[in-house]
Amino acid sequence: MSVNAPAPALSGSMDVEEFMALLETRPHGERWELIEGVAVMMAPPSFAHQRIAHNLCNLLNNAFAARRLDLFAYIDVGVRSPGVRNFQPEPDVVVAPGVAGYDLYSERFQLVAEILSPSNTRREIDLKLRRYREAPDNLYAVVIEPREFRVEIYGKSRNWELAVLKQADDPIEMPEFGLRCRVGDLYRGTPLDPQRH
Repeated sequence: MSVNAPAPALSGSMDVEEFMALLETRPHGERWELIEGVAVMMAPPSFAHQRIAHNLCNLLNNAFAARRLDLFAYIDVGVRSPGVRNFQPEPDVVVAPGVAGYDLYSERFQLVAEILSPSNTRREIDLKLRRYREAPDNLYAVVIEPREFRVEIYGKSRNWELAVLKQADDPIEMPEFGLRCRVGDLYRGTPLDPQRH
């Protein structure tokens, strides 16, 4: 599928207000996303999944601090696209500017990262990627496979062209953030940690 090709639509009609009302009726601890008008329950993340999210946040936040950028990488916060009423996912990592407020979601995000779980479908990921690329402030969309070295990076500066990194030593560079690391750095503390082999 071409990066800029439209993803097939889901057929839901739920908007963000209905979705937020639904969340209030669900048991604590359940995780839901609104994708193209459909409420989708997310599987609980594995330890490796969570470790990769924390590793990416730490790498980003260290880069932001070194460059004195007013950005912060968060785990498991919601995002919305301005003017889109049927989309409120909860990516694994979100970079947002400014002081942390009390909102439950951000429309002004500059990076989103999805770490795949067995319950993810490529169709859902492609729908999310389309919306992430449309968000006016977003610079990067990242998809990480936790069970093998595979990092997909879509960059606005490259017209959202896909770069797929499959080796632990492959470089990850996000110059807008001052981030320079290697794919293996995302997998520290997981079964794929290059330092454990």
